[in-house]
Amino acid sequence: MTQFESFEKWLFPPRCVLSGKATQDWDLADDYLRKLSRPADADKKGCFVCAEPLAVDGVCGRCLQSPPAFEQTQAGFYYTSVMQDLIQAFKYQQQLHLGRLLAQLWQPHLAMQGVDAVIPVPLHADRLLERGFNQALELARQLVSGDEHPQLLPFAVRRIKATAAQALLDAQQRQQNVRGVFAVDAAAKKTLAACRQVAILDDVMTTGATLNQVALTLKAQFPHLKIQAWALARARSHASDL
Repeated sequence: MTQFESFEKWLFPPRCVLSGKATQDWDLADDYLRKLSRPADADKKGCFVCAEPLAVDGVCGRCLQSPPAFEQTQAGFYYTSVMQDLIQAFKYQQQLHLGRLLAQLWQPHLAMQGVDAVIPVPLHADRLLERGFNQALELARQLVSGDEHPQLLPFAVRRIKATAAQALLDAQQRQQNVRGVFAVDAAAKKTLAACRQVAILDDVMTTGATLNQVALTLKAQFPHLKIQAWALARARSHASDL
């Protein structure tokens, strides 16, 4: 850090986006940082495939019985109160600057080695027009900027049908809601054919239905692909299947 940057930080210290109080390094106060819960914390266990919280590490019964089309999930945090407040402000209150903070919190815990491309879960054109931005794409842009990171394929998959918001539905309805709504964009097919492993990125994963449908859409045309699911936050699904 240069002298000017140090002076600027002293003169204009970072402020917590939730409380407004001055902070040392992050735009989030230490009290809130301590409340963030991560799947990889020493006392947290989860399913390797879908990151569902478990009593022990391994593969959950749902993934053993009905394996999803993705092989692994990397979830940054659990969807607890602080993360929920941040994501909802980012997503529904037009606070796009929070995308940078969320990506900064997540990036140190994300293993990108071996991933050739990142594909954000797309919004339908109607939802995109209503919201003004795709939160998954904004997160992806912050995470994978730079030559050393996987390439970003922002429009490799399109959402061809408008659907109800997943948050309003139960597990079975979520599956039905996203069935047949995605398609691979023709312009991305050559790039995808050359990839060995891709990651599908979304902000919140609950049952995994949306991520699974995107993965199924990709594997239908590119069965050689290994696919990871990347979710900023993992909610406990309480669901019987993906």
